[in-house]
Amino acid sequence: MSTRRTALRLGTGALVAGAAALTWRAWDQGVFSAGQGPAFEAWNTWNADAPGSELQLVHAAILAANPHNTQPWRFRVGARRIDVFADPARNIGTIDPFRREMHVGLGCALENLLQAAGAFGFAARPGLFPQAADPTQIATIELEAGPRLPSSLSAAIPRRHTNRGNYETGRTLPASIFTSLEALGSDLPRISVRWFASTQEKAMLGTHIVEAARAIVADREQSRDSGAWFRNSWHEIQQKRDGLTIDAQALPTWLRVAAKIGPAVGTEQADRIWLENTRDVHVATAAAFGLLLARDANDNSQRVDGGRLWQRMHLWATSEGLAMHPLNQLPERADRERSQGIAPKFGTVLVQVVGNSSWQALMPFRLGYPTVAALASPRRALSEVLVT
Repeated sequence: MSTRRTALRLGTGALVAGAAALTWRAWDQGVFSAGQGPAFEAWNTWNADAPGSELQLVHAAILAANPHNTQPWRFRVGARRIDVFADPARNIGTIDPFRREMHVGLGCALENLLQAAGAFGFAARPGLFPQAADPTQIATIELEAGPRLPSSLSAAIPRRHTNRGNYETGRTLPASIFTSLEALGSDLPRISVRWFASTQEKAMLGTHIVEAARAIVADREQSRDSGAWFRNSWHEIQQKRDGLTIDAQALPTWLRVAAKIGPAVGTEQADRIWLENTRDVHVATAAAFGLLLARDANDNSQRVDGGRLWQRMHLWATSEGLAMHPLNQLPERADRERSQGIAPKFGTVLVQVVGNSSWQALMPFRLGYPTVAALASPRRALSEVLVT
């Protein structure tokens, strides 16, 4: 009897210790703190500056969509003037060898800034690449006092998040959604959108996206450069305030908790999970795909314009309860082929997918109705992105 009681006490003690360890792990990994802490303050304080402050606009800009959450921007603020700069050090290496995605992300930041300008009572005049001698200076925005013109787009700035989760598979998108999204780019004649909404079109493009993802996983350098931006611990998220996180994957709650409590996975397993998610979640549940097009996808000013349209579309989608998610695998592989001087397998696929020699592929994406709400990604503090 005493042996059984001893065993019971030991077993109970082990359970208590295990539960305590699990609770500690959950706390240490921020399971109970999603969207909290210094890394997420920007989402709650973006409009807290005094009315009429140029800093309000920079606060809005840093909440923009951007590749791998690298936040590749810097800002110089003066009296009634803001300069936007690229931060070349914050790039994705072999994933983005020609900085295509970087400039799309900078266009997103510029668009958020301009949307906030109208809402906060500024009349804004942007000029792209004002200094030929400095290609990192993306834009100069001259500001004047004007009427407050808030819109559904500016109101969506703090609610817009990339949704990487499952979308509803039994719900189609009405044609009016595509028309409304296209209309947002009426003042950007060098940018267009091609839609893939039929079952056949989605299957075709989805197959190519998965093939490109498989090629990225097989490329050791691309795999390394992509994985470098994943933040594996709550401490790392709060310290670096950038990169991709488990919370931002729009997983079901139980799976998100399990992934955060579990040990960090190795590169090979992480690549396998990403490839499976690309095939079984991102491609399989897309209600439709879109492809941002440019007259010249190698021109940085057109890439910036493409980012401006993407940000507008994403803000509009947020206001309408829709989810959106870039799927850059195809152009990432095409850019990699070009940088290495190898046969353009995926470059040829992109030309065929576009199907019009007057346009070039800039960025594929998916859209649909979300099944899980997307959570915020970390953001660097304003002090980290301001330059004199």
